[in-house]
Amino acid sequence: MIQRGYFYVAGCAFSFGLITTIAKLTYDEGASPQTVVFFRILAGSLMMGVWSVMSHRKNLKKIILKSPRFSNLPLAFLVFVIGFCIAGMSLGYLSSVKYIPVSLSVLLFFTFPFWVLILNYFIDGVVVSRLNFLSFVLAFFGLAICLGPSWEVLDWRGIALVLGGSLCSAGMIIGASKATKLVSMTDLVFLSNTVGVIFVGLLLYLTDSFSLSHTIDGWSGIAVICILFIIGQLSLFAATKSIGSTQTSLILNIEPLVSIGAAIFLLGENLVFSQSLGVAVILLALILPSVPLGRLSFKSSKN
Repeated sequence: MIQRGYFYVAGCAFSFGLITTIAKLTYDEGASPQTVVFFRILAGSLMMGVWSVMSHRKNLKKIILKSPRFSNLPLAFLVFVIGFCIAGMSLGYLSSVKYIPVSLSVLLFFTFPFWVLILNYFIDGVVVSRLNFLSFVLAFFGLAICLGPSWEVLDWRGIALVLGGSLCSAGMIIGASKATKLVSMTDLVFLSNTVGVIFVGLLLYLTDSFSLSHTIDGWSGIAVICILFIIGQLSLFAATKSIGSTQTSLILNIEPLVSIGAAIFLLGENLVFSQSLGVAVILLALILPSVPLGRLSFKSSKN
């Protein structure tokens, strides 16, 4: 019998995977990327705030101000950095589809595991393993195949935005790995999302890009994005609790397939053969580091 955790992680992948395509449709109805991101992060902040209250979490202010024992960075600074990265990740990723195809944006964004490797090397001196280095090379080879046929007609703004979002995603992951030693994941997501909302809110105010004059379809798209985000977050936590983070991260590699499939069926995007080949190479690069080394061996294991 299949464990419920696998259904949870599949629900998470499908929920998150549909967001980029729905965002593209929402922009066509007049909604700005900044407004969509603001409500998306706000929904996550409110959800995790309610969760924290229900979990009877107390003394958050004392926890934030307390200096960590396992890191030389204060927790308040980590929360600030993670919140900034959440805002940058969401703005970069969801704004990029306004300028470049969703399928390409997804491929570029999901290079973030390799930015994690690079940042970990420079921050903590973590040496990249041969398998991870091979995956790194494969991923950029796949990107080169995908970008090659259409590089001259691509909008550089979309590429810059999604790569910035990917880099922010890597920063968020590294910051969260340090902060979760000091505060629960529930409280961390609540606090960092709240900081992210403030960043996006300030951007909306300074650029005067906040608008409530959307069509019904535009507001419906924003509502669907918020609902999918909440479902994805809840499913992610349930999956990691049920089957562990390793299995969860492995199965989440289907998220790019969901996003690309949704772009093809809902937006009519097409991939030429070379781009399809590039997709396959990138997906192989994403999955390869998650495969236990023992499974790559031809030696039979003892029962």
